[in-house]
Amino acid sequence: MASVVLFRRLAFTTALFVYLQIALGSVVRVSGSGLGCPDWPLCQGRPYPPANVHSIIEYSHRTVGFVTGLLVLATVVIAWVVFRNRRPVVTWLATAFVLAYGSEGVLGGVVVVHQLPPWIVLVHLGLAMIIIGLALATAVMSLPETPGLHDPVFRRWAAVAVGATYVMLLTGSTVVASSADQRCNSWPLCGSGLTPSFAGVDAFTMLHRGTVLVVGILIVVVLISALRQPALRRVAIAGLVVFALQVAVGAAAAITDAAFFSGVHIAVATLVWVGVLGTALLTLSRVDRSEALSLLAVEKRTA
Repeated sequence: MASVVLFRRLAFTTALFVYLQIALGSVVRVSGSGLGCPDWPLCQGRPYPPANVHSIIEYSHRTVGFVTGLLVLATVVIAWVVFRNRRPVVTWLATAFVLAYGSEGVLGGVVVVHQLPPWIVLVHLGLAMIIIGLALATAVMSLPETPGLHDPVFRRWAAVAVGATYVMLLTGSTVVASSADQRCNSWPLCGSGLTPSFAGVDAFTMLHRGTVLVVGILIVVVLISALRQPALRRVAIAGLVVFALQVAVGAAAAITDAAFFSGVHIAVATLVWVGVLGTALLTLSRVDRSEALSLLAVEKRTA
């Protein structure tokens, strides 16, 4: 039992460090520090950064990534030791997590070597959302046993909200990759804030904001519905607060064109993803294999 509790703490800690790495990645982008270390894995040919702010920021991002990598490896190893027979789904989620994390590291190297081509950065962020999703799923599915939420309609809508939120994040990435965020400096629309503009890269901004409107309504409806479930209430409240904050930060980023709000926008968007996905994950059943086999045996005897 102690090993299970240890794993849960490790898994949630790992998920937190994955989030910190993503948040630091946004700091790297908005501060223009992506090429502070133009080579990889070294930084300007040395194992430590030179004394300039951009190199230090980029190197800090890599350092957090290194610590996160160690936590990821520990998570997958302990998952196989503790949950291989008890609850195999945790083991396979942890395995997918470490594979995705390794792929992200390779892709990060490609981004640096090729001088940060915009559309590779888009894939980089999309994979990062999958990674933090797998980290969260590994942690949540290791929690104490529960039969899950017996409401198939809500579970389906929660799953739809997860997919829609991911698409919404990808449309936001197209805004960054196309540099559309540097052109449209009004809100909620690009044409002086009150009329649509699809000229040039403004089309990416309009696509993202239209997606936010539609998906945002879905997110709010799903999270408000989750408030009726005691097991989901805290996560749902947090999700609603974070989504409202995200809308406010997104508006501030567009109107002020400030790097600070642009960086926070990505960090809070990740929290929106975590909130929606966490709500969906908490609706699933978590049953140890021994318990599941016992229940199956009872059902067969009573059949």
